[in-house]
Amino acid sequence: MHATPPPTVGPARSIEAPPPVAVERLHGGRPFLAPVQDNPWESGVVLNPAGQLVEADRLEALLPAWGLTDAQADRLREAGGACVLLYRAQGEVQEHIRMAPSYLGRAILTPTLDLVHRSDRPALSPDAPFHNLGLEDARCTRVGDTYYLYYTGYTDPTPGDDFDRHVDICLATSADLVTWELHGPTAGDLNRINNKNAALLPEPVDGNYVLLHRPMEGEDAMAVHWATAPDPAGPWTSKGLLFRSYRYKEFAQSWVGAGGPPLSLGGERFLMVYHQGHYAPDGSREYDLSAALLDFSHDDPVRARIEPLMRPSGAFETEGDDELGVDNVLFACANHRWGDRLVIPYAGADSRIFGATLPFDELVAALEAEAA
Repeated sequence: MHATPPPTVGPARSIEAPPPVAVERLHGGRPFLAPVQDNPWESGVVLNPAGQLVEADRLEALLPAWGLTDAQADRLREAGGACVLLYRAQGEVQEHIRMAPSYLGRAILTPTLDLVHRSDRPALSPDAPFHNLGLEDARCTRVGDTYYLYYTGYTDPTPGDDFDRHVDICLATSADLVTWELHGPTAGDLNRINNKNAALLPEPVDGNYVLLHRPMEGEDAMAVHWATAPDPAGPWTSKGLLFRSYRYKEFAQSWVGAGGPPLSLGGERFLMVYHQGHYAPDGSREYDLSAALLDFSHDDPVRARIEPLMRPSGAFETEGDDELGVDNVLFACANHRWGDRLVIPYAGADSRIFGATLPFDELVAALEAEAA
C-alpha cells in the first residue's frame, strides 16, 4: 500500500555517494533468520523485526517467562544480555482473505545477534478485528517496566470486500516480552487516514512523549511525521511533518519512514536510523537505510542526516522470495547500542533477517560534523 510521495528537498544528489562511516554486515552477510517450511505461518518470508535489548540488570527477572533451557539461559548470561526480536512472518495463503497474513514470531538472540532460541509458535496472530489481515512492521520501546509495541494493523472490516481494507497504528504492551495486552488502534488523530511506521522515543521531550509516524495519504504523505502525548500509550496529537527525502538523480520518486525507535543521546538529542524508498524511472524499487541526528531543543529538530548509510548488496538483499519478497530492499524496525557499537537487525529483500553493526560514536560524530 503506497501513496504518492511528497516533493523531495534540496538539489539532486547521487545515491552512489559513499557514507562517512563503514557498516559491517554480521554473519558474513548471511541471514540469521529464514523461513521455516514446517511452520505454515512463517513458511514464506520473515522480515522487519522489532527488537528490544535486555541488559544484564533486567535479564534474570525476564528469563523465567521465556521458556529457555538452562544452557540457553546461561549463554545469555555469558553474553551479558539478550536481544528479543518480534519479527513479521508470512506463510500460507488463507483462502477467505486471498492472501498470506502477517504474524509476529519471537526469537531470542545475544546482543550481537547470535541466535539462541526461536519459538515455533507465533507471538501474536492476526486474530483481532483491527489486524485480521496481519500485524506488520512492529517497533518496541521500553518505558519504565513496560514494553510498548507499536505496529501496523492491516484490517478488512468486511472480509471479502477489498475496497475497505486499511492500515492503522496499533499498540500492544507487555511486562515480559511474551504476554501481550492488545490495545487496538491508538487513541488520538493518527488513524484518521491510513498510517504506519510508528516508533516511540524512549523518553519524554519537553514533558511529552514523541511518536514518529508516516501517513500514507494527505498532506506531506510518505514522509516522517511526529506526534506528542502525555503518556507513551497516547492519546496522540500529530505535530505534522518532521522531514522528507532528499532528491536523487537516479530515481523518479523518493520517500522516507522511521526505522527503529531512536536512541537517546541525552539532552533531548536522539540518534535515528530510518529507511528511504525510491522508485526508479523503470518502476523498480530500492530501499536503503539512513541515519539522522535529532535535537528537540531546536525549532527544527532534524540537525543532520546521512543518506544513504547502507544500500542492498549481494543476492540475499537484492533478490527476494518470488511470491512475497521485494527485490533491492533493506528495512529496519530496530536498533540498539551494545558497547561502542550500533547494532541493527534488518530485513533483506522482504524475505530474510540479517544484522549489521557500525561504530556508534563515529556515526554520531559524523552527524555532528554535518550539523556544524
